[in-house]
Amino acid sequence: MTQESENILGITEKDKGKLNKFDGRGVQTLFRTLSRNHYNLLRMVDNKASIILTVNSIIISLLMGVIYMAPDDQRDVLQLGSKFLLNFGMASMVFALFAMLPHKYTKLGKKYKGVLYAQNFSKLSLEEYTAEMNRIISTGNMVYKEMINDLYYLGKSVSIKQTLITIAVIMFLIGLVSSILITLYHGIMIEQIFFK
Repeated sequence: MTQESENILGITEKDKGKLNKFDGRGVQTLFRTLSRNHYNLLRMVDNKASIILTVNSIIISLLMGVIYMAPDDQRDVLQLGSKFLLNFGMASMVFALFAMLPHKYTKLGKKYKGVLYAQNFSKLSLEEYTAEMNRIISTGNMVYKEMINDLYYLGKSVSIKQTLITIAVIMFLIGLVSSILITLYHGIMIEQIFFK
């Protein structure tokens, strides 16, 4: 910080000394906030994947009804647009399902075998787990190191899931837009099908 910004913020020499010291409560708050944010992001990814699955399911169901009710002379054009929407919708659902799969740290980083993640410690016996937890809590530095590793790999998992959700949404949009354009290009409107 510059002297001017310190004066604006009202930081005194005494406060500078406090800011330069290790703050255990601040570190705990940081870890708590980061953990909460990561898990909220994971929950948001699952919710978005669920929405994508629901929307695609509804659209595919309605699409089948529209094709069934369409007059014979317009069915071919509708089927062409529907194939795009159906195929891209199904691909979107597949990516959304992949995003909903439980995250695995070991797939992301072969070296991380930390016991803070349930899938890693569930393979250990009680004695092995207790020994590993005692090793971690033996020093404060080791606790922070394990928490940092856990947060890092959790962040990697969130990133992968967000990429899968983005791909799912893009696939859905490609199918929807191409289906609309094909239908409009051939001059078939929904009103012509149902209110002819």
